[in-house]
Amino acid sequence: MLKLLNFDIIINQASGRYNALSETTQKDLKESLSNGKALLKSPYQLDAYLYHYGDMHRKKLLRAYSHIPESIFQHPFSVIDWGCGQGIASMVLDEFLVKQKFGTGMITDVTLIEPSKLCLRRAIGYIEWTLPNALLTTINKKEENVGSADLCIQENTVLHILSNLVDIPEFSGVGIRRFLSSAKALRHILVMANPFYPEEGRGKRMDDFCDSLNGFHPIYSFQKHIDEWKEDFSCQIRILDNF
Repeated sequence: MLKLLNFDIIINQASGRYNALSETTQKDLKESLSNGKALLKSPYQLDAYLYHYGDMHRKKLLRAYSHIPESIFQHPFSVIDWGCGQGIASMVLDEFLVKQKFGTGMITDVTLIEPSKLCLRRAIGYIEWTLPNALLTTINKKEENVGSADLCIQENTVLHILSNLVDIPEFSGVGIRRFLSSAKALRHILVMANPFYPEEGRGKRMDDFCDSLNGFHPIYSFQKHIDEWKEDFSCQIRILDNF
């Protein structure tokens, strides 16, 4: 199937809808995002989020994806996008693979997990266009409520994406640990990318979660506060492998 959509087009579409609103509405929407931490409840907020934070998330994720062993992309693998939101992380993965000339044909299946029906509907529409050849499964649940039986993985290698998830207070890691324990024979690569908020104690949550995973070793670790590098945002990345 011909791919007709990519992340640039999606951001441009959302930006066009956002910029068509009045300045007052735009200001109210930006404030309602609470610096990207708010639970999004309207399509207008989804567009505002992509407009204000889409490219920032892309930069974090591209840095993370560039440190995944290239051998992963040379054989068929499954993707689980935990707390997928609008599907940004999966869309950027597609962009990364295309730019690196790996192609996306090795992604056999994508599982989108998201408690917000609004976000999940948007993610489904995007992923059906950006990864048209992958089998798409959706789970409308919180991470902690996902059971092993909910996940039907096609390949022996699974790429788990946790984008802007591990640092939030509501994240438990229970559902992920449950699945990892039930599927120890598979190779699991965990890619985690968050903002880095050491002053709020949220910066420690990622390492606490990593320490709770038995049998995994680090591939890549990176973190910068907003005043520690040239970018105008903070970034925290961890990549783990169980093989």
